[in-house]
Amino acid sequence: MTRIKICGITNAKDAQAAVEAGADALGVIAVPESPRYVRPEDVHDVFGGLGPFTPVVVVARTAADGSDYLAPYPGPIQFYDGPRDPHRPAIRVFRIRDSRSLTEIVDYVEPVDALLLDTFHETALGGVGHAFDWSVAVAAKSLLRGRKLLLAGGLTPDNVAEAVAAVRPFAVDVSSGVEAEPGRKDYGKLRAFIQAVRQVDLAHGVSSIE
Repeated sequence: MTRIKICGITNAKDAQAAVEAGADALGVIAVPESPRYVRPEDVHDVFGGLGPFTPVVVVARTAADGSDYLAPYPGPIQFYDGPRDPHRPAIRVFRIRDSRSLTEIVDYVEPVDALLLDTFHETALGGVGHAFDWSVAVAAKSLLRGRKLLLAGGLTPDNVAEAVAAVRPFAVDVSSGVEAEPGRKDYGKLRAFIQAVRQVDLAHGVSSIE
């Protein structure tokens, strides 16, 4: 089944609601410029009550080259103070403008476990609610060299089924599309988003998506 990550979690209540709705993983933003930023000293308060079976992923920016990565919590926040350790599991974020963005993916050779495609924005680190052309994501799948594809950017309960059917990603990643306001989730949207993904998986007879 398509994995579902709910990103931009800022408080324990939203984290618990996302898990109860069926999320496979949660995301926390470690970039201070984001309206969904969670301070390192507060991360445990947000996620500490979830138990050991809900993966939490940190979104952060390397000091070395300004690239965006996702990596498992705990521990990765300090990791981003310097160059990325190629032996540490990580997901590289690519921000898509149009089909010309595929060149960056072709040229990328650093070892990571997956690539996350999000919508390019001049100033924001995701969460702007705008989708990019999903045909670019389809084309990108042939460039992954065995890595997984995660799809983000403007996904909502209304369009995620279409996105999953068109792209067949390993996972979808949503933040603003299930919010009541930046940093606060709408629980009705959370449930509707996850149900939409599960329904399209079932409609296509999917048991796993690569």
